[in-house]
Amino acid sequence: MALKKKLSCLWILTLCLAACRLSKAADEIPKVPSINNPKFIREFVDHHNELRGKVNPTAADMNSLSWDKALAEVARTWAKRCLFSHNPCTGKRYGCISGYDYLGENIYLGGINTVPRQVVYAWYNESKDYDFDNKTCSKTCGHYTQVVWAKSLKVGCAVANCPHLLGNSAGLFVCNYSPAGNYKDVNPYTKGKPCSMCGKDDCMDNLCRLHSCWELMTAIAVFYPKTDIAHRSIF
Repeated sequence: MALKKKLSCLWILTLCLAACRLSKAADEIPKVPSINNPKFIREFVDHHNELRGKVNPTAADMNSLSWDKALAEVARTWAKRCLFSHNPCTGKRYGCISGYDYLGENIYLGGINTVPRQVVYAWYNESKDYDFDNKTCSKTCGHYTQVVWAKSLKVGCAVANCPHLLGNSAGLFVCNYSPAGNYKDVNPYTKGKPCSMCGKDDCMDNLCRLHSCWELMTAIAVFYPKTDIAHRSIF
């Protein structure tokens, strides 16, 4: 009887230790920003627009990008699957979201502490391999051309912790764009004086902005993500 009690106590102790270890391991898993994190949203939008406004040659028709919650949800769902490949729904008409045609998509795999600026700049740096006048690419340029695709108006991004992809904690970043870019034999934008093809739209930082209330609408989406207006597409 005494032996049984001792064995029972040891078994309970073993279970407690195992539970403690699992709890500790769970606490040590690096947390990643959510698609509602204002800093995460702001950094992705700002760095996209910063680089879109600095293209060389300059763009006559470069639109400003704004955050879109529905696109961010698509990015989050795909990133959580931890597959270093493109979401097949983006290549189907209305395949990802009702009311959205084809979607553009960029993916990036890096360390868990990678920040949005590093991601967007890595994509943009492919510009060195892109010949604008000849519409040719010597290496990989598709991430760059999507970042600076003039007709894209909306972006939504997400990150997931995918440790098995790099052998340790890894961040898989996904950004989706609408309208989609990267059409064959088409330049990402029209070369010319900045904003010269904006029409009646506002111009700021070399970007066409569809309405003067752009900053207000983006602020609502960023800082009040649960309001009805934030859940609608911005522009």
